[in-house]
Amino acid sequence: MIQPYGIHTIDSQDLRFSRHSPLPLHRHQQTAELVWVESGTAEVTLVDQRLELSVGEMLLIPTGCWHRFDRVDGRIRTLICPSAAKIPTVQLVKAESPQFVASLFTELERDIQSAATTVGKCRKMVELLWMEFGIMQLLESDLPTESFRLLHLLHELEETCHLSFSLSDTAARFGLSKFHFSRLFKECCKETPLQFVISCRMDCAQQLLRATGEDVASIAAQCGYKSATQFHAAFTRHSSMTPRRYRLQQRDGL
Repeated sequence: MIQPYGIHTIDSQDLRFSRHSPLPLHRHQQTAELVWVESGTAEVTLVDQRLELSVGEMLLIPTGCWHRFDRVDGRIRTLICPSAAKIPTVQLVKAESPQFVASLFTELERDIQSAATTVGKCRKMVELLWMEFGIMQLLESDLPTESFRLLHLLHELEETCHLSFSLSDTAARFGLSKFHFSRLFKECCKETPLQFVISCRMDCAQQLLRATGEDVASIAAQCGYKSATQFHAAFTRHSSMTPRRYRLQQRDGL
């Protein structure tokens, strides 16, 4: 269970063995993220730059910034921040004491899983972590536990919207029936879980059509569609125009 602790939730993964490695193009509409390279290296493409991260570096990615992980050979850890955390621009910073940062992440990850952990203790560790990177100002959030859990889920769905979505599996993670989970999700997000996933796919497709010259079949595959025909129908239904028409309209500045 994801526990709230002032301003953050945490994720830890070894992307060499992750089923969704590397992460494709995506952005987070409600969260910023801070990616810490604990071991190995990682290559990240942002809107207008490509970065290679090495051990001891942390990348701060603001809310709404398009990015993808082209290669991750090692372990990364991610702090997920509500959009109230004002990170105005992409920042790449190097830790002065990587071993100390690694120990903080390890302790945070362990404490998040413990119901006995206090908010104050976790907040203090986050403060120490930020200080290591020269970040002195923190914003706090009063989000309740369920909101933090949902925020973490939305973050994950934005990263994995190109994969098959299972309402049953997602609801089970919340310990709810499909009906009750769907009702809770729609109350909070104003759309069903599947509608949210489709919206993420269409958001990615529009970005690829605007910013790249990739053909429709390639874009369809990247967004999780088995065929260009299936993607064409879904995009037209969502955007009220074909992918080709959308691309031409964006190029013409209409």
